[in-house]
Amino acid sequence: MNAEETPAVPAPPNGRALRAPIVVVALLLGGGAIVLARHYKRPDPPKEVPAPGMTVGSDSVTLANDAPMWSVVKVAPAEPAQPHWTDPVPARIVFDEAHTSRLGSPLAGRVTATMVERGQHVKTGDKLFTVSSPNLAELRADLEKANVERGTAKINFDRVKALVDAGSLPAKELVTAQQEVTEAELAVKLANQKLASLKVVGGGDAQFTVVAPRDGVVVEKNVAVGQEVDTSAGSVMAIADLSDVWVVADLFENDVGSLEPSDKAKVIVGGTTEVDGQIDQVSAVVVPDRHTVPVRVRLANLSGTLRPNAYAQIKFFDPTPAKVSLPSSAVMSDGAQTYVYVKDKSGALKKRTVVAGSASGGKMPILEGLEPGEQVVVQGAILLDNQIQLDN
Repeated sequence: MNAEETPAVPAPPNGRALRAPIVVVALLLGGGAIVLARHYKRPDPPKEVPAPGMTVGSDSVTLANDAPMWSVVKVAPAEPAQPHWTDPVPARIVFDEAHTSRLGSPLAGRVTATMVERGQHVKTGDKLFTVSSPNLAELRADLEKANVERGTAKINFDRVKALVDAGSLPAKELVTAQQEVTEAELAVKLANQKLASLKVVGGGDAQFTVVAPRDGVVVEKNVAVGQEVDTSAGSVMAIADLSDVWVVADLFENDVGSLEPSDKAKVIVGGTTEVDGQIDQVSAVVVPDRHTVPVRVRLANLSGTLRPNAYAQIKFFDPTPAKVSLPSSAVMSDGAQTYVYVKDKSGALKKRTVVAGSASGGKMPILEGLEPGEQVVVQGAILLDNQIQLDN
């Protein structure tokens, strides 16, 4: 072998011997990165700087006379409120429960026929639905049995009377026979009353038909052929006199205000037609699932154009004015409180909690918390709100 020749060093298989130092270095570098990341502190976000000429407090904003924000913020005196009509609120037409008859099955059985449909006009005595019931057969059998027993008691009374008259029996036997006749007649009377109380017409020994107890319209129908019914099923059909109807609006508690029965109202039907009315009832109970107060207006409906379940709107007249009235843009709410921004003696625009009524024509009546003549932010209040939230 020549001196100039250098023996070749065999390469490690798959380069594993070279990779090991690289892995060690990578681990060392990675560990250092973890240590550095652990001690890294994210810088605080830059603090919002108020606009020029503005001083922001926890619940107020003060603007210098030359502040640019005056170009979008407007202050005006609060005006005395006047009696007014509210804006239209959604309502629905419903039938008058006081003029409604609800019908169920007086006996358990299976429905075999229905003769009317929902929305159909009916007259007193019209057939509504037929039920096949074994209980009816039992009642009729009880009546027949009572009639037979009454006949037997009368025959026995006549026989005993003849024997008493002939002196063959003592007079006390006649008293006993008379008592049996009286009891038999009472049994017949009771059986007849049970059948009459059903207020149905016969259709065979085991069938009866429920009839309409009044003139009106079928406003509910929850019965079909083959359906099992009984006394515990409650109402399966309702017939209402629609010559008068109710128009009901569901108002939030704050919107009810001073509304009372007999206050004037206008019902808007079909989007354009206004019908004069008056409040019939303001519910004393809040509907639990909607947290609203039903306010009801009664309307005459002799023409039948006001159909139950139709959509309508109601405007209410508030004869008792609030203290002041503001543009709706001046009144803010965070969900828990209603408030406005009032300019105080120092010139600060300060948040003040108020009690507001229902908006009407872009105006909001203020019931409490503000006096006529006080300077209120009527435009740009939302900007003051945003600035306070950004700085606090």
